[in-house]
Amino acid sequence: MQDEAHVSVEVDIDPAAAFEIFTRETGAWWRTDRSLSTSAGPVTFEPGVGGTVRDGDVEVGRVKVWEPGPRLVFGYGDTDVEVRFEGTNDGTRVVLRHYGWTDGGHWQYQLAGFARHSLEHALLGRLGEFLDAINAGDLDFFERNLTDDALLIFPGAGNTYTKQQCIATMSDHPPYVKYDLSDPKIVHLGESTAVLTHHATLMHTADEKPRSVVVTDVLVLRDGAWRMALHQWTPADETE
Repeated sequence: MQDEAHVSVEVDIDPAAAFEIFTRETGAWWRTDRSLSTSAGPVTFEPGVGGTVRDGDVEVGRVKVWEPGPRLVFGYGDTDVEVRFEGTNDGTRVVLRHYGWTDGGHWQYQLAGFARHSLEHALLGRLGEFLDAINAGDLDFFERNLTDDALLIFPGAGNTYTKQQCIATMSDHPPYVKYDLSDPKIVHLGESTAVLTHHATLMHTADEKPRSVVVTDVLVLRDGAWRMALHQWTPADETE
């Protein structure tokens, strides 16, 4: 039987998104201190069959199978790497086999970085759903997706809301005309709790000018969905 390293990880995004992150965003998740060679990495892919595979500045192989969503196969030196993206009820199981390579520790570290970056994508997508629900006035979304003991904290006295207080005032919430998000960071606390922070430049229809805030969200995984337990704004404008 041919020697192979076999590792897997599960992520909370669909197979097409997982394939995209794995092939297009290695610069965000590839750990250069854990590369497969002495190169600085990361491994990068030229899209499509026959595309060049590089480890840092060094060409190490070619893409042999490029099936966005289900499957990727590429050469690495004299070995081959197969990555399958298998849909699950909650997302995707990424299964990697490196044929002719026996040390799975290298790939285990890399897939841990991939999973972390994928979680960031999933949580940012979840945040986008909350913003869409605000603009749509979808009170049922907040009933389903805020935890029962959730708190929402905004700048200024008296601007702390429970779940029910939030829902009661949501019908009067002005829609966003601007919400520019940058510098997201994530702290993954175990398997079911995550803290997501980002900077936002935002503006409601009722605002005279954009505001700059740092947003902190605590999300918990319950019944297969990330639900919001805490949402807090911290002013980032020097004048506030």
